[in-house]
Amino acid sequence: MMWKRFLLENPSSLCLLESCKSFKQGLQIHAQTIVNGLHHQIFSISRLISFFSLLGSKDGLDHSRLLFSQIDCPNLFMWNTMIRGYSRSDNPREAIVLYMSMIAKGIAPPNNFTFPFLLNSCARLSSLEPGHEVHSHIIKHGFESDLFVRNALIHLYSVFGNLNLARTLFDENLVRDLVSYNTMIKGYAEVNQPESALCLFGEMQNSGILPDEYTFVALFSVCSVLNEPNVGKQIHALVYKNLSSIDSNILLKSAIVDMYAKCGLINIAERVFNTMGTSKSAAAWSSMVSGYARCGEINVARKLFNHMHERDVISWTAMISGYSQAGQCSEALELFKEMEALGIKPDEVTLVAVLSACARLGAFDLGKRLYLQYIENGVFNQNTILTAAVMDMYAKCGSIDSALKIFRRVGKKMKTGFVFNSMISGLAQHGLGETAITVFRELISTGLKPDEVTFVGVLCACGHSGLVEEGKKLFESMFNAYGIKPRMEHYGCMVDLLGRYGRLEEAYDLVQKMPFEANSVIWRALLSACRTHGNVKIGEIAGQKLLEMEARHGARYVLLSNILADANQWEEARQVRKVMEDHGIRKPPGWSYIELGGAIHRFVASDKSHPQGKDIELMLKDMAMRLKSAGYVPNTAQVMFDIDEEEKESVVSYHSEKLALAFGLMHCSPTDTIRIVKNLRICADCHKAFKLVSEIYGREITVRDTMRFHHFRNGSCSCMDFW
Repeated sequence: MMWKRFLLENPSSLCLLESCKSFKQGLQIHAQTIVNGLHHQIFSISRLISFFSLLGSKDGLDHSRLLFSQIDCPNLFMWNTMIRGYSRSDNPREAIVLYMSMIAKGIAPPNNFTFPFLLNSCARLSSLEPGHEVHSHIIKHGFESDLFVRNALIHLYSVFGNLNLARTLFDENLVRDLVSYNTMIKGYAEVNQPESALCLFGEMQNSGILPDEYTFVALFSVCSVLNEPNVGKQIHALVYKNLSSIDSNILLKSAIVDMYAKCGLINIAERVFNTMGTSKSAAAWSSMVSGYARCGEINVARKLFNHMHERDVISWTAMISGYSQAGQCSEALELFKEMEALGIKPDEVTLVAVLSACARLGAFDLGKRLYLQYIENGVFNQNTILTAAVMDMYAKCGSIDSALKIFRRVGKKMKTGFVFNSMISGLAQHGLGETAITVFRELISTGLKPDEVTFVGVLCACGHSGLVEEGKKLFESMFNAYGIKPRMEHYGCMVDLLGRYGRLEEAYDLVQKMPFEANSVIWRALLSACRTHGNVKIGEIAGQKLLEMEARHGARYVLLSNILADANQWEEARQVRKVMEDHGIRKPPGWSYIELGGAIHRFVASDKSHPQGKDIELMLKDMAMRLKSAGYVPNTAQVMFDIDEEEKESVVSYHSEKLALAFGLMHCSPTDTIRIVKNLRICADCHKAFKLVSEIYGREITVRDTMRFHHFRNGSCSCMDFW
């Protein structure tokens, strides 16, 4: 009431706009200007347009646009004000539309305030093309040498990762101010060029320009990229030397907390965090959550998350990413659903974390929904990292055709090495070696250079497709053609490739000639190949090496025992099993996931505790009866227990993938693919049974095990019985 009384008693109430905080109060002042006949004055209407456009709300911006549209000849101040308002809004493209309208009407030429607002809008778009167009207008109107404009250009190109052009503009500046240096340092930090950022900071110090809080915020980001806590400590010391009133600077303290948390010094991060008292920012909370999650303290991270009073999308993402990175993917998806239920929209970082969790769990329905809802036709469809994450999700959920369709739709400019690597890796998992090599050649033809990750993918693809000679040529080309020195994982791919196709002597010879000691992954690949091809001699060597390296890993004992048993060396096989029993070593339990209606169902071998356990058992009996009619005989050779044959048949009947398959047959539509994810390699018995089930029930079944994908349809498997 006091506010309204003041308005009525003070005709020149526009002075109140300085302290006005809400849209409602702004409307009251606008109404009073109309009552007092001031609404036709340019000064009054300009002040109102400025207030509403910069209020920071959609209602305010819409009202300012309404006022603006009622003016026959807006002056340059009004145009700039509207452009500035839209540059800060959720619709920055409208700022460019307004500018083009201003130029087309020829009402007012732009000035050095117009272009920085426009460039800020361009920096927030998904494409650099509008920025290039605005840059051409800057040159046309003669503002390229203006420091204010040039700094905005440096910012634009830094945001889009074009640091070469940004640095050229910076170097051409006759005068470089603090903003110029801060913009370049921040740009280098964001594109992971920390050394360049630190060198530029040194130049800045030598030029006599003193850093401010924004300089140090960027530098702490640089330290996080470097993962050099000692450099971070030195920068921290410089803060106290150069700045005052640090204790009340929430932005700076949040950056310090983030740096120490990302560098793994969580104890120091916590000390700085605690000095913030009741002024802890959401960013600082999120940094602590992420820091504890990265350190493996996921429960501590969740406790911190639960104590947060206000959670923004960054906070939720920190916790979701923490769960995903810790392998607790079910928890990550549950938390994401909770976030969505609260009406919080994910950003690209959230979506990458959730898609990663979907990929690991095989949560196809949820992953597909995320793509269709947020990415396909949304603001994120030009994000290359997100595009690669979607392709990875589709590939790991068994829908490699969908991954390929997305890859084919990606424009040439968006096909980065990261995108190519994601596609090649997906094709490798599905045993599509020829297609993987085609994509590899496409990468070369675009002018991109393959890296270590590219060769891991394409060599793995050759291994899963029997392309031995092609694989050997690619391996040789790594150093000869591209100057890439093969690493352990590349040798591992070659050992797997050679061993998989029976060239065990050649594979073992390669292991012996490696420039470093083979790791457990290579010996396991060789041991697995020996099991497949019955080479006991090399198998025993590989097995002993494995047991020396991983003495507590039960699966290694089982594999060696099976090789000996297959060779009728029963006493040796029993000795291996006895060592296991004496040391209390157990084979890792087999589990399988299957998704239904967005929910993940987990099955453990021989576990009958599922809520629908009785119905699943009935379906297993139906499967057994039909399989028996089709001539199926259970393969019990790999059952280690000293029990009779009937009991062994019961054991293999309750393998986790069979439980998941029974559940899928019960609930999935006849036209849907049954998708199963398994934590171990699928056994020979289940593989044989799944082929028959696909034919008997007329269903398509996809199983992702630790080695590759198996697509079962019409009684056969895509792996051609070679996995």
